[in-house]
Amino acid sequence: MNDTKVLEKLGKIGLIPVAVLESAKDAVPLAQALSTGGIDTMEVTFRTDCAADAISLIKKQFANFLVGAGTILTVEQAEKAAEAGADYIVSPGFNAELVKWCTKHQIPVIPGCTTASEVQAAVAIGLSMLKFFPAATCGGVKSCANLAAPFQTVKFLPTGGINFDNFSDYVNRDYIHAIGGGWLCDKADIQAENWEKITQVAKESVKKLLGFEVAHVGINTNSAEEAKKISVELSDIFGFPVFRGALSDFVGTGFEINCSMGLGTNGHIAIDTNSVAQAEYHLARLGVAFKEESRVVAGGKTAVLYLQKEFGGFAIHLRQRKQ
Repeated sequence: MNDTKVLEKLGKIGLIPVAVLESAKDAVPLAQALSTGGIDTMEVTFRTDCAADAISLIKKQFANFLVGAGTILTVEQAEKAAEAGADYIVSPGFNAELVKWCTKHQIPVIPGCTTASEVQAAVAIGLSMLKFFPAATCGGVKSCANLAAPFQTVKFLPTGGINFDNFSDYVNRDYIHAIGGGWLCDKADIQAENWEKITQVAKESVKKLLGFEVAHVGINTNSAEEAKKISVELSDIFGFPVFRGALSDFVGTGFEINCSMGLGTNGHIAIDTNSVAQAEYHLARLGVAFKEESRVVAGGKTAVLYLQKEFGGFAIHLRQRKQ
C-alpha cells in the first residue's frame, strides 16, 4: 500500500490506538481485539524492546491491518521498523533527517509539530499530515486550530492527554485527519489480557466518533402542490415554520416534504454524522452497501450518501454534520 493510500485509510478509520507492549505475544490478540471493535490500525511504540517483533507478528497475521511504529527517534529505529513491516512511522518531534529518510524510502511519516516553524519546515519537505503532540499540554484543540489556520494544506493527528471523554473535541474539524490515544488499548488491559474490554472500548469510541443522529424524515409526494398542502397541515398542527425550496419544503427541521417522488418508496430518513467518509468506511466493514450515484460532494468531501437498502419503505442517507 502506497503512502497516499495508507494516510487515506488512517483518515477513514479516524482513530489510532497507541499501544505500549511489554511482550510480543500480546500483539496479535490486541490487533484482533481492536479490529473486532472496528479499528484496523494501531501505533506500536518503540518504548519497549519487543516493538519490532510485535509489528512483524501483526503484519504476518493481518494483511489489511495497518501497523504504525511510534516514538521513532532515529533513522536506525525507522530502519528497524520498516524491516519489521511497519506501514507508517510516527515520531514525537520533527527530525528532518528522519523525515527525509522515510520520504526517500516511501514510508509515510507523521512527525510531531507544535510550532509554526516546525509545521513550515515539514510543509517545505512535502508533508501534509502532522502529529500534534502532546495535544493536551500544548493547548488542546484551540491551539491546534490556531496552528492549522495559516497552513491550509496540513491536517493533524492529535495525541497526548486525549481520552474517551475529551476526544470528541477534535471530531468534525477539517484540520483533523485522525485522533490517537492510549485509551483505546489501555496498558493495564493489555497486561491483563482483557481483550473483550478493549474491543468494547473500540466499539464505543467508533460510535462516538461517528456521532449518528436522526436529522429529519423526508416524505415523497407527486407534485409541488401536494408538498405544499402537507407542509401547511403539519405546520398548522405542530406550529413548525415552513421553509420553501425549489425541490422540497422543510417543516421545522424534522420534516422534508419532497415535491416529487425521490429515493425511497415512501421517502427518506437523513442521518447526520461527524464524517460521511468515516461513516462510509465503518459501515462498509459491517457489510452496508451504498448508492454511488447518490453521492453529493461539497468542498472536496462527501456531504450526502444513500444506503442501498430501504427500511420500511424509506431510503436512508448519511449527511455531513455542519461544523
